Amino acid sequence: MSKIWSKRVYKMHGFFNYVYSLLMLRYTAFNLSLLHRRLECAIDRMHIGCGDVILDGWLNVLYERRQEYDRLIKKGRGWFLNYDLLKAWPVKDNSLAFVAGSHVIEHLDLNDGLRLVQQAYQALKGGGVIRLSCPDMEIYARHYLARDEAFFNHPLIREWCTFKAAETHGQIFMAKAYDSGGAHKWFYDYESLKNILERAGFVEVKKVGHLQGAMPDLPLLEPAARELETVYVEAVKR
Repeated sequence: MSKIWSKRVYKMHGFFNYVYSLLMLRYTAFNLSLLHRRLECAIDRMHIGCGDVILDGWLNVLYERRQEYDRLIKKGRGWFLNYDLLKAWPVKDNSLAFVAGSHVIEHLDLNDGLRLVQQAYQALKGGGVIRLSCPDMEIYARHYLARDEAFFNHPLIREWCTFKAAETHGQIFMAKAYDSGGAHKWFYDYESLKNILERAGFVEVKKVGHLQGAMPDLPLLEPAARELETVYVEAVKR
């Protein structure tokens, strides 16, 4: 099958998923209440922006417009849900112990990033922990100012640069900010993550290492290769 027809089939499949989700009332408050009841006391940790990483014992959430929306799927010993977390969350307030998002918040602009962490704050119990990681603007800026050839020519930095025409340090720096024509909406550093977390109500905001912190399953949550460009932050709900 040609690439053109593959794209057409993919789009058609997405259209039918959308229509089916509408017919099944998946975008309604009624379905949200069903999710609340199904997940109550069953899950106390959420993995947001999970991609292909489905963790046992977690509610793994991804928002993909062309997938069937809002249907809870059991995968191994974990759960998967295609859901827009900028809307009311599928779990009750004060019900989660952990929320983890690895390389997801940079796909939201500043307003939506703040909205996401506010939603997480509502869903977490007192003493609950949130962990966010993303490309670190400070790392890129520091290497840019140092004219660090080793960093910008690193095979992984080159691989992760989705603008293949980018060659100079500045072009690669900005490619990370925009990623694939706009998939990245914001470039965060520790201070900007700390700011939105504290504005949402979180306390004890701190920068942590790749496998450091209170979050369980860190080796599965945080790919080791991404440490080269990543800032890791944890915070606690007061």
